[in-house]
Amino acid sequence: MKKLIGAVLLVGMVSSCGLGNSAGSSAGSSANSAGSAGSAGSAGSASSAGSFGSGLFGRRNRVEQRIDPVIQNNGGLISVIKEARFERARGGAIVRARGVAPRQGYYDASLYSATDLQPDENGNITLEFRAKEPQFQTNVLGEHSREIDVGIFISEQKLNAANAIRVVGRQNQISLRR
Repeated sequence: MKKLIGAVLLVGMVSSCGLGNSAGSSAGSSANSAGSAGSAGSAGSASSAGSFGSGLFGRRNRVEQRIDPVIQNNGGLISVIKEARFERARGGAIVRARGVAPRQGYYDASLYSATDLQPDENGNITLEFRAKEPQFQTNVLGEHSREIDVGIFISEQKLNAANAIRVVGRQNQISLRR
């Protein structure tokens, strides 16, 4: 009997705090929401603390952040482009770049083209050096430990239409002429 009463009280407390429905319609309504139930383990931010319900951990502190789809899928711009080079390959060329992240732990780096590798009106193909930021605290340490290398293949057809290739970072850019 004591176990039954304890279970009823526990269910009542959980339902009054709103912990039983943390994946409710407003918490899971947006894939871009920073305050969703999946971020509850983050380092004490107000947006994650507000995603538990309407009781003790109410939604009043919830902050929704809209994340640009490009940044969500491809990450933010890398801080500094250290070097970029152009290497001929069969059927086109490989553009390789090395950048330095602000701290360790950046991952899933790539050279992203918003124009699908088509040149702009000046004949430049612009490649953004992007990497995803770690969701946890990491060390800064030395520059060598924060370097990231990426590459992308560009076909001969797309290269023939371009005059130059620009690799863009947050603080600088490097232009490569064919």
